[in-house]
Amino acid sequence: LPHDLNTDELKPILKKILTQGLLEAGSNLHTRKRKLMDISNELNDVFFRYPFSVPSFFALVTRGLGLLEGIALSGDPEFDIFKASLPYASRRAVEILGTDQLSRLRL
Repeated sequence: LPHDLNTDELKPILKKILTQGLLEAGSNLHTRKRKLMDISNELNDVFFRYPFSVPSFFALVTRGLGLLEGIALSGDPEFDIFKASLPYASRRAVEILGTDQLSRLRL
């Protein structure tokens, strides 16, 4: 998004999509697949309404994550990729944004 874009309207939309889609899906594979499809459709709508710039490799990364999650779920039906990746994602967000900016960006 451009730095000068007012994101006040966008934040609650993304919060709703990500909270309902990611946090409420749990580890059930069928529920997760359905929720991820819903998230994908809603995010596509958001990407068309707002001037997002998404890297071309984004689809490959998300496909790879889906494949790895499927492998993990076949070995452990209770595996939750979001819980497993939270420590890394948190550290990375702090590295990129810093703790001050990250706390201001929380939805």
